[in-house]
Amino acid sequence: MNIELFNPDFIIDCKEFNDPAMVYKIMRQHEIKRAYVYGMIWSPTLLTHDFIKVGMSCPDLGHEREYQVGERVVRQLAWVPGWITPHVYSSHGSEFWHGINHHLIPNNKLPAYFNKNMLKVGVWDISARTSLVDFFSEDEEHYMSRRAEGSLAAQYKKHFQGKLPPLNIQDPSKNKEYSGSRVSKITYFNLFSEEEIDNNSDTGYNQLD
Repeated sequence: MNIELFNPDFIIDCKEFNDPAMVYKIMRQHEIKRAYVYGMIWSPTLLTHDFIKVGMSCPDLGHEREYQVGERVVRQLAWVPGWITPHVYSSHGSEFWHGINHHLIPNNKLPAYFNKNMLKVGVWDISARTSLVDFFSEDEEHYMSRRAEGSLAAQYKKHFQGKLPPLNIQDPSKNKEYSGSRVSKITYFNLFSEEEIDNNSDTGYNQLD
């Protein structure tokens, strides 16, 4: 699975729109069906970028809510100052702004006037990559999302002397989907077939009359 930290499938530039809900439309325009991973990027100038956080989509929106793909990103962005729309009051996504306002700004890692026009979101489509993966999982999209999130974190650490993006409190590169062992689809289905044959042998179903 090819997920490169500095080469997302597309970039959402928050200074280009005034309502965070536009993210839903942008996701649909790029044909994001269900699963994705994302990076929140601080971009104060055209040639200055740094990742504030990497993350993954909601594990399961359910079929009736697929039109809301992008919800996790929208909830976080909505708390950032600068939008024309009224401020949200739900606690969902508030930890993103809390981390900026109470950690990054006081420690001079972001300016006090930080606003949505300094934010970009890198997006990698996971659903589109499921057919390219040769290992088995009962929930491929969730497994791949967790693995991709871990990969983004690992790449960031490699480039920045072992540090995580500042708002990733837990290390996604240590999740079991990224750091654990995998079973290839061929191996899994071979094992499954052998088990089925053994079971048939025990019951006599494969014996000739």
